[in-house]
Amino acid sequence: MSYHKKYTLDRFEGDYAIFLQHPDETKQLLVHLGDIGVEVKQGDIVTIYDNGQTYEVQVLKQETANQKQHITNLMQQLREKNK
Repeated sequence: MSYHKKYTLDRFEGDYAIFLQHPDETKQLLVHLGDIGVEVKQGDIVTIYDNGQTYEVQVLKQETANQKQHITNLMQQLREKNK
């Protein structure tokens, strides 16, 4: 049985990437770097397909860009509020 879910790449630890399930980011998924197959960076939002034996990771570039812009906007609002 295969399934796919969205995750955010939180960090790298040794030979593993630590993904947090999107959007609540409370559940973790550890994936060996050799199983990823695409270039990923911290903060990337991805879809991970799991067929029980292998993972297929797809970077969701537009969602990642939108999230980064949202964070940038929040940071700007905080800076302006603290002036």
